[in-house]
Amino acid sequence: MKKIKTSSLSASLTKATRLGMNKKSITRLLTCLYLFFVSASTMAAEDISADAMLAMKASERLLLDVRTVEEYTKAHIPTSVNIPLSEIETNLTRLSDFKNSPVVVYCRSGVRAGKAIALLEDNGFTNVMHLEGDMMGWETENRPTNKLGN
Repeated sequence: MKKIKTSSLSASLTKATRLGMNKKSITRLLTCLYLFFVSASTMAAEDISADAMLAMKASERLLLDVRTVEEYTKAHIPTSVNIPLSEIETNLTRLSDFKNSPVVVYCRSGVRAGKAIALLEDNGFTNVMHLEGDMMGWETENRPTNKLGN
């Protein structure tokens, strides 16, 4: 990793100050850039639209719901399999048949899906995608859901 000279960093900060940026706004900018790059690396998987996912044969892909069992019971996307995020790691063997097949992951809003995607990719899954809009988007579009129990 290349070391940054303190004098060049000071010079850059001085230039930014002359352009009307104070230390607080520079810090905010750097924090935003850092968070952007960290979140981008965490969720490297490609988004897939609901229509594109539905165009895939259900037998040739895994639709993985990583929400809690309670959330899944209330409503889930037909053909999805529920493995809560907290149980993904202990179920990697069960999922191993899909290491090179399309795996479409969703949760309620995308946060847990991002974590599950990173975990799957770290364990050798090569074709992991994120369902655009997750469950909230699915329901907003009034797409069909299945319910278990009541």
